[in-house]
Amino acid sequence: MQKDAFILNFSGACLSQGLPDIIGAVTEDFSGLSGTFCYCDPDAEKELSARIAGIPAGALHFIDSGDYHYVSALFCRRITSPFSLILLDNHPDMQPPAFGDMLSCGGWVSSILDSCPNLQKVLLLGADPSLKDETMRGRVECLFRDEISSDPETAVRTVENLQGPVYISIDKDVLSVAHAATDWSQGDMTPEIMDAILTAAFRSHEVAGVDICGELPASKGGNSSSDGLNLSVNIHLKRLIDRLISEYCPC
Repeated sequence: MQKDAFILNFSGACLSQGLPDIIGAVTEDFSGLSGTFCYCDPDAEKELSARIAGIPAGALHFIDSGDYHYVSALFCRRITSPFSLILLDNHPDMQPPAFGDMLSCGGWVSSILDSCPNLQKVLLLGADPSLKDETMRGRVECLFRDEISSDPETAVRTVENLQGPVYISIDKDVLSVAHAATDWSQGDMTPEIMDAILTAAFRSHEVAGVDICGELPASKGGNSSSDGLNLSVNIHLKRLIDRLISEYCPC
C-alpha cells in the first residue's frame, strides 16, 4: 500500500475542515454529480467508476460522509486477487436493496458479497448488536460493539487470524461521540481500540487499501466544532496509517 491520500468530495465536509491542505491529499470533486446521495443510480455509478479509475485502490481514500460509503464497493471491485474486508462501522451496511441492484450506503456490503468474486470474507467490527439480524449472511463474521468493549483484544486476535490480503473500510460512526461527529447513530469505540485493530491488520496482512468516511456536512448540522473533532481524528488516522505503511509494507 502507498502513502498517497485522496479526498472524494461530495458534500464539502472535508474541505470545510481544511483536510486536503493539512494532509497533502489530492481532491476529486463529485459535488456536482447527481444521483449519488445515499443511493448511487446506474448513471452515477458508471461515471464514478470511470473517474476514480485513476485513483489507486491501494491508497488512503477519504470518501466524505457515511451517505457515500458505497464508494468502498467500487474500490473493492477493483481488487484482482482474493481478499477479506475489515469493516469498522456502527452499522452492518448489509440491508437488502430497496431499488433493484442500486448501490446504497446501507447495502453496499451485501452488494459486493453478491458481485465481487474475490471477496472471501467480511469481518465487521463494532456494530450495534441490535442490528445482528442484518448480518446473517455467509462469509460474514461479526464482533459487535459490546463484545469489543468488554474484551478489546478479541478484535485484535480475530483480525490477526484472517487469511490473505485485507481491505479496510472505516466509518467514523463506530467511534463514540466524544471522538467523532457523524450524520448517523454512533457506537462506543475509542481511538485506542481502533489503533490496535489497524496495527494488527498491517502487521499481519498485506493491506490492499483503506478508506474512511463519517464526516458531518454543513447540510446535516456540521459546524466548526464538529469539523475540529473530525479533523483531529482524520489527521490521527493519516499519521498512523503512514507509520504503519513505513513499518510493515514493503517498498
